[in-house]
Amino acid sequence: MRFFKDLNQSEKLEFFNSFDLVFCDCDGVIWQNLHDALPGSADAVNHLIKLGKKIAFVTNNSLIPSELQLEKFSKININIEKHHLIHPAQSIADYLESLKFNGLILCFGSPAFKAYLQDRGFQLVQGCDGLVGNSIIELRNAIYSTDVVKAVVIDVEFNCTAWKLMRAQMHLKDPECLFIAGAADPKVPFGGHDFIGPGAFIQVLEDATERKSIVLGKPGSGLRDILLQKFNIQHKNRVLFIGDSLKSDVQFGKMCGFQTMLVLTGATKLRDLEQFAHQHEETGPDIVAESLKDIIHLV
Repeated sequence: MRFFKDLNQSEKLEFFNSFDLVFCDCDGVIWQNLHDALPGSADAVNHLIKLGKKIAFVTNNSLIPSELQLEKFSKININIEKHHLIHPAQSIADYLESLKFNGLILCFGSPAFKAYLQDRGFQLVQGCDGLVGNSIIELRNAIYSTDVVKAVVIDVEFNCTAWKLMRAQMHLKDPECLFIAGAADPKVPFGGHDFIGPGAFIQVLEDATERKSIVLGKPGSGLRDILLQKFNIQHKNRVLFIGDSLKSDVQFGKMCGFQTMLVLTGATKLRDLEQFAHQHEETGPDIVAESLKDIIHLV
C-alpha cells in the first residue's frame, strides 16, 4: 500500500501507464452529498478521459433514477453514456434478461429501484409495503401468499419489515426461486453516521434459508462476472478500481483482479485505514489518495 503523495514523478507516471480502464465509485468519490460534487473530482475525471483512459462508474446507489444521476454528472461537465453508469438495479435487470426470466418478483428496494425493474418489463409483487396488526391470522395471510414468486430481489429497503422477510423466506423454500441481492453493504453512511445497510438483511435471509444470494452489487462475484463480460476485459491488471470503501470497493477490486485506489473523502478515514492496514496489510489498496483530484497531478 502506497500513498500517492509520497510517489515521485517517475513512480506516478509508471502507475498511470499501468491501467487503461477505470471503474469509479460515485458517493464519497465524486459526490460529497446528494447534490454537491467533491472539489476537483470532475476535473480529475475529465483529465483521465482527455488522456485516453476509458471510465465507467460503478455505484451501489439505486436510490436515484439513472436519468437524474446522469443529469447530476452533466451539471458538473462529466458527460457519460447511460450504459457506463452501472448500479444494482441495472445489473439485476441485465442478469434476469440473460436468463430470459419470466415470472413474479418479490422486491425489497427503493421506489426508483422498483420502477427501474418495471420499466425493463419485469412484474413485481404489489401490496407488500404495509404493516400487519397483532392478529395471527393477519400475519399468516401476509406471509403465506398464493402468489407464484420466481425471484426474491433485495436491495436498499427503508421500509423493510419482519413479515416481508418471513414471506421472502417462505418463497425461497422453493429451490427454483432465484435469490438475488443488489447492494450488499453491511453499513451505509448517512448524516455523518454509519447505519444498518442491506447486507444485514441479506444475511438474515441467507441464515434463515441456508441459501447464498447471487450478489450483483459491490462486492459480489456476480457483478464481477458482469463487468468482465460487459467491458470485454482481457487483462484484469490493466484495470483500476477507485472507491472510498475498504469493503465495497477495495475488496471488490481485489476480488476482480484489478488494481485499487482508495480515496479518503468518503466512508474510509485515515484512522480506519491505519487500523485496517495493521490487521490486513496484504488485502489493502494498492494506492491511497487524499481525494480524486490528486490524479490531476499525475502528469
